[in-house]
Amino acid sequence: MRREKITHVAALVSAFLTAALLAGCGKEAENTNISKGMELLEEYDYQAALESFEAAIVYEEDDQLLYRGEGLAYMGLGDYESAKEAFLKSLTYAGSGLTALEYDTNYYLAAAHMKLGEYGDAEQIYTAIIGLKKKEVDAYYLRACVFLKENRYEDAIADFEKAFSLEPDNLELVIDAYAEMQAAGYTEEGKVYLSELMESKEKSLKDSEKGMIYYYLEDYDNARIYLDSAVNGDSAETSLILGKTYEKLGDMNYAAVVYQTYLDANAPDAAIYNSLGICLMKQEKYSEALDAFEAGAALGNTGYLQELKYNLIVANERLGNFASAKTMMNEYLSMYPDDANAKREADFLSTR
Repeated sequence: MRREKITHVAALVSAFLTAALLAGCGKEAENTNISKGMELLEEYDYQAALESFEAAIVYEEDDQLLYRGEGLAYMGLGDYESAKEAFLKSLTYAGSGLTALEYDTNYYLAAAHMKLGEYGDAEQIYTAIIGLKKKEVDAYYLRACVFLKENRYEDAIADFEKAFSLEPDNLELVIDAYAEMQAAGYTEEGKVYLSELMESKEKSLKDSEKGMIYYYLEDYDNARIYLDSAVNGDSAETSLILGKTYEKLGDMNYAAVVYQTYLDANAPDAAIYNSLGICLMKQEKYSEALDAFEAGAALGNTGYLQELKYNLIVANERLGNFASAKTMMNEYLSMYPDDANAKREADFLSTR
């Protein structure tokens, strides 16, 4: 469900951003560069956002907010060491009482530790949050993810189950936990929780939700049945899962139809364009795939822009447009220098 797990709580705490800026120790009229930087973050323009936060330092704007903003920009750029240092600096300017802003910054600090493989430090932060907020679902969920990284399966399960007990109707939470368990090599154990959710909530689940659960249980025939009945052409999420279900069933043509049908009837969607392009690539329809990736990338800074830019490079390479692919790769690596897959692809392109 979640493309990038920088932090599980990003969506939940986004509402705090505006409030924090307005609070700003009474300096809302002075935090012009911080406000601009936050707007640029929402547009995924991390480099420009970083420049705004640097300007905020020059103009002596709110220290806690500007360094937190810098941390977010560095996270977006994949510079997790600098992000960690910025978040730590932001917290040095916090007041004596913990506010929503400080909790949020600590979550991001823990996320930076996770990206750096500093699991013990991330665990300490989540444990501290749990110590202060006994019913903090996100802290339990994320600490479970840390435990999985540390091969502490029993501890991870205990935290996942605590999170489930606090939000028993949260389907996305269970699916995300399954994805983490699958990535850690515990696929069958993760399926148990999905099956239990299906059994306990079957009467109250919507067809789209049942379809999603069946999809993750790898029961693609049932997933298709429930998702087909649920898709009404205006849900990007359901259309994505239905398209992927048909891909798993080997029907690439109909998967592409699902994606295209959504695009024909709704506003442009970067995720759908990306999935359509990938589906067409699998059919070796590289020109059509290139068109889909270009249409998605043309939407600008969305959460899928990085993936779309990378897929554009691959599509050009498949078409033999090596000069264009090399130029795009140089631009890509200047924006996302820590992408190991892209570096390997760049090495391949250098031989063409």
